[in-house]
Amino acid sequence: MMMISKDSRHKGLVKVDNVEKIGMSLSGANVVKTEDFVKQREQHILSTWISISCLKSLLVTINGILPLLIPSKSLILLLTNIILLQSFYILDNVFHGLSAVFSKDELQALKRSPGFVSAYKDVPVELHTTHTPEFLKLNPSFGLWPASNFGQDVIIGIVDTGIWPESLSFRDDGMPEIPKRWKGICRTGTDFNSSLCNRKLIGVNYFNKGALAADPRANIAMNSARDTFGHGTHVASLAAGNYVHGVSYFGYATGTAKGVAPRARLAIYKISWPEFSTSTADVIAGMDQAVADGVDIISISSGFRHIPLYEDTIAIATFGAMMKGILVSASAGHSGPDFGTLGNGDAWIMTIAPGTTDRTFAGTLTLANGQKMRGWSLFPLSALVKDSTLIYNKTLSSCNSIELLSQVHSPNIPNYEVIICDGSDGLLSQMRTVMEVRFRVGIFISSDPRALTSKNFPTPGIVIGPKEGKQVINYVPKTEHPSVSISFQETYVDVKPAPKLAVSSSREPSRSYLGITKPDLMTPGVLILGAETA
Repeated sequence: MMMISKDSRHKGLVKVDNVEKIGMSLSGANVVKTEDFVKQREQHILSTWISISCLKSLLVTINGILPLLIPSKSLILLLTNIILLQSFYILDNVFHGLSAVFSKDELQALKRSPGFVSAYKDVPVELHTTHTPEFLKLNPSFGLWPASNFGQDVIIGIVDTGIWPESLSFRDDGMPEIPKRWKGICRTGTDFNSSLCNRKLIGVNYFNKGALAADPRANIAMNSARDTFGHGTHVASLAAGNYVHGVSYFGYATGTAKGVAPRARLAIYKISWPEFSTSTADVIAGMDQAVADGVDIISISSGFRHIPLYEDTIAIATFGAMMKGILVSASAGHSGPDFGTLGNGDAWIMTIAPGTTDRTFAGTLTLANGQKMRGWSLFPLSALVKDSTLIYNKTLSSCNSIELLSQVHSPNIPNYEVIICDGSDGLLSQMRTVMEVRFRVGIFISSDPRALTSKNFPTPGIVIGPKEGKQVINYVPKTEHPSVSISFQETYVDVKPAPKLAVSSSREPSRSYLGITKPDLMTPGVLILGAETA
């Protein structure tokens, strides 16, 4: 897996089949001098892929056998420095080899050598609750939950953005001792010590050497498994979070949060960092370590969309995991609704698409004439808009002009002013405009289903459909003093139809291979309550 770095050297993955051939391959290579490599090691990282048994043999050969295989003294010195600096990933579970940086000459020499097997470009990887178990008909007394013992002692490896260990979802209340087959570690790092692991969160590790190869001068603020992005923490809690009572999202979705397998164990492999793009080498290193540690399932939320199968190193790695008896569950992606956007479409991966549940979050809008209608809202406060002045003007209804809205806004009105926005601009853009003009509340009319999943409510607001919107608009000119009341923080279940495929879900076919129908499953994945970073 090879990547062109900024100075035209190549970071890559090269597979070889045995020690003899690696010697034959490298002995003819036009290698850089050892001292030059050492000077450049701040800017480059060797990341070639080679069998672990080959590497062990090379380590032994430093003491005298290596010259028999590789007569080049400069190459022996180069390999010695690389090994001593430990500037690579050693892989022997999902993929045999290691990751490296080569000059063009070195790479071409390897390609012409009889021991060469394959090389792949290292390209950036796309990074892809309280009611959900009930919606899935998971019952604690009968059915799948008790039959599976709530996932007890199943070890789930989450290859993602890390974890926030202090979340109550990761307490080990009620968890038995860690299975003896577990071989992993709780790796310490920035703001993360081994005491944060327990019988629920049984191990953590992190990988960033691949990303640092592309940007070696980057400063990593949180060089540990601690999650600063939030995605990995959320995924881990949905998969295997422990029971947490009395939770809500600012008053919405109140209840007891729990993962789908609340008695399963969690092993975390952080491969994504806010400072740079996610590296394929880091993803595969995380997966390789997960298999070595003894996980039963690997959950991965990243991948490629438009890479041929024979060049997709994540596909190769997941195949290796499958051959070891590990189930790999991967997201289909969130690049929908267009067709041909699906990722992780390989036959041996369980590809998961996000769907809706029968729960919705809402507010109730009541006109002064008594008409009531339910709208969508996640405004996070319990504010009550009471008998507020309602404003509608077709000229400014798109709510995309601060200048126009300012002409009708009256800051001296003692009560709230509620503006009706009915335009094609995005919901968040309209909200920002309403906030700039300092309207207190907005009623947003939209037929875009994506507007009904937005968590961005920086101002009191409610989203209604075109049918309800027409009723509100018609009400305004018929009333001398039109007014409205709005309440928030309402949750409703048994909403139909459900489930439905999320609008954002990537659609088939997978361009990597058109002969497979994907995704395999649709699971709840829209507005699901889970753990977050602090």
